Amino acid sequence: MDEDRQIPASLKVVAALFILGGICAVIEVLVSLVHGHININFGVLGLFIGPGLLALRPGWRTCALVFLWIAMIGVPIIAVLMLAHSGPLDFKVFGQKVGYASKEIGLLLAVIVFVLAVWQYRILVRDDVRRLFGLVAG
Repeated sequence: MDEDRQIPASLKVVAALFILGGICAVIEVLVSLVHGHININFGVLGLFIGPGLLALRPGWRTCALVFLWIAMIGVPIIAVLMLAHSGPLDFKVFGQKVGYASKEIGLLLAVIVFVLAVWQYRILVRDDVRRLFGLVAG
């Protein structure tokens, strides 16, 4: 890889987060199958998005941006719904209920996911990153 095509550490972190999310989605699907439920989770695409970002494939960058837009729109909606919900929130690990969580914990997690999605989005739309994907002349 020549000097101009070196992948910034921030893009590697974004790719790693998509891969990690994909692994978690696969585990969730498998756990659901073990419990007799079919779970379609588009998060498994993270297993392809992450490597696609590392390979500097523009199509996978677009797919990542779509997922991030969904998160940036969906997470605040979910946070509002959590606030409107009476009582404690179900706490799930890999799609399986393991207990309850307070609204404060749910909101904290929503804020973390939202901020992380915004950060990932900002990385993917930076000029230097867009240039790596061949989307900016220079």
